[in-house]
Amino acid sequence: MGSWFSKSPYVSNPSDFATTSTSADPGKWKQYDYIVVGGGTAGCVLASRLSEDRDVTVLLIEAGTGRGNVFTKAPLAFTKNFKTSVDWEYYNACVYRIMHKETYLARGKMLGGTSALNALIYDRCSPEDYDSWAKAGCNGWTFKELEPYFRKAEGYSPKQITNIDLSSKGTTGPWKIRQTPSPAPISDVIMETCKEIGIPYVEDLNSPDREVGVGHLAGIVDEHGNRVSTASAYLTPEVLSRSNLTVAVNTYVEKILFSEEKGSPRAVGVQVASSASGPKYRVAATREVILAAGVVSSPHLLFVSGVGAKEELSAASVPVVKDVPAVGKHLADHISSGPLIFRAKPGVTLDKLNSSLLAGASAFLKWLWNGTGPFASMGVTSVAFIRSDDIRFIDTSLGPVKDLTSGPKSPDLELMWTPAIIPSFFDNARPGEHGFTIPSILLKPESKGIIHFKSGSIYDKPTLAGNYLDSESDLNVVARGVRCTFKLAHSEPLKSLLEFNPNNSDKSDYFWFGDQDPSKVTDDDIREFIKRNGHTAFHPVGTCRMGTDPQDSVLDPNLRVHGVTGLRVVDTSVFPTQVSGHPQGPVVAIAEKAADMIKADRQI
Repeated sequence: MGSWFSKSPYVSNPSDFATTSTSADPGKWKQYDYIVVGGGTAGCVLASRLSEDRDVTVLLIEAGTGRGNVFTKAPLAFTKNFKTSVDWEYYNACVYRIMHKETYLARGKMLGGTSALNALIYDRCSPEDYDSWAKAGCNGWTFKELEPYFRKAEGYSPKQITNIDLSSKGTTGPWKIRQTPSPAPISDVIMETCKEIGIPYVEDLNSPDREVGVGHLAGIVDEHGNRVSTASAYLTPEVLSRSNLTVAVNTYVEKILFSEEKGSPRAVGVQVASSASGPKYRVAATREVILAAGVVSSPHLLFVSGVGAKEELSAASVPVVKDVPAVGKHLADHISSGPLIFRAKPGVTLDKLNSSLLAGASAFLKWLWNGTGPFASMGVTSVAFIRSDDIRFIDTSLGPVKDLTSGPKSPDLELMWTPAIIPSFFDNARPGEHGFTIPSILLKPESKGIIHFKSGSIYDKPTLAGNYLDSESDLNVVARGVRCTFKLAHSEPLKSLLEFNPNNSDKSDYFWFGDQDPSKVTDDDIREFIKRNGHTAFHPVGTCRMGTDPQDSVLDPNLRVHGVTGLRVVDTSVFPTQVSGHPQGPVVAIAEKAADMIKADRQI
């Protein structure tokens, strides 16, 4: 995105792209063909692709900053931006039957959005996920129909760790993708142990024929060891120099503006400001307003603009523009058991980086100097996608579970390991200790949450009620994953790298649960561990989901808001159901497809 000292390619004063006029006539406002609200993972894709047509004008509006920082570039340093100015820092109130606490939810507040803040994993997910969307009535969204858009985005490197068939991948797309080396020896040993306990090895986790199993992950990391967010991939200097594209940063969209067309509402523009107390501006969209503000902000913007459940709008004193009951509903998230930490022998983990300030600093400087070393690698380089009903390595006697998978080749559990002690994203290991962290992650939850909107102000943060693990089946699926993790840790070759203290009775010690003798750990012990330590896996979707029933979905299969003209949503909120993997790759493919859909509609 150019030198840090060059002239900024962004605008941040609303007077540069909008009008202070309070007139209700959009013809008196500054105008663009398309307004994309949110410069996050999907918004950068849309702005780039739509502005390829030099006959249209595009305005991209981002609430956060235009440039990230050094920690958004270094793959292993991604958590350093949590709870900072580039993070929306939402909180999820899990106040229902099982988890009586609040969990933190990171969301990127900068160009690139969460693709500039997350763990960098690139995952197409199970092809059956998309086929299930189409079977439910979302025509046009089978994997076969979406696969060309994965390939269009992908810029797979020819240098990979495993024998990937690059003929099934995109190699010329803007988004650089490659497998990074394991940052510590224990990561590969865990993968080998997965094979030993019966988990099948998968050469390519992004294969069109992917099945469940263990394998190496791909990540959004370039050949220089830098993160490639969608901002750096799609908003290149060449794209930002287009005269028909305006990128506004540090600007809040306060609400969508409507007119009436043939008895129905039509989105005609947005109201913006630099802050809650700043002057208000208006800007018109002659063709469409496209929300790409994310799983929280997109439904929030709809609500404060008068699109939502009419009873809830009335209770918040928001004039009803369109009654769309599903706005903010159907929140589906991946749920982690919490960190199960095992003590390891010295020399096989990344904990040496925490042994002294000098060790961590020297590794970081190595990345700064030549893009190599631990900081050039993703912390998680391999995972196991498994099914909770697989009798080869799962104890299926642990409580009843429902099969909510997308199909027989799709998982409902993910075992994800990091070669370091991670009590939380904000707590370090004690100096001199070594270990690895492995949560069990529920991929296909039955439990659904909701977003509660407090008022008609976009500055009044909504409350997320995740309702995590409200389903007994969900709890048992995660518990089966934890039981499998104990089996893994006590199997060779991994067991030889670990140290156990079965006499550890200090429940406040992060090693305590991993130290326990698996034969003495009851099913209820595991459930209690999950209730006490579980949290979001940072993958919420579905709050503006597409579908065919206007009472139970927000969008039609063309991503248009039911009953409203000129208004679409394109981000993870549109997923009809949760995917069985990491949603970053799918949302970029969806944005690529959406751009083509929007272009096609322009020709009509």
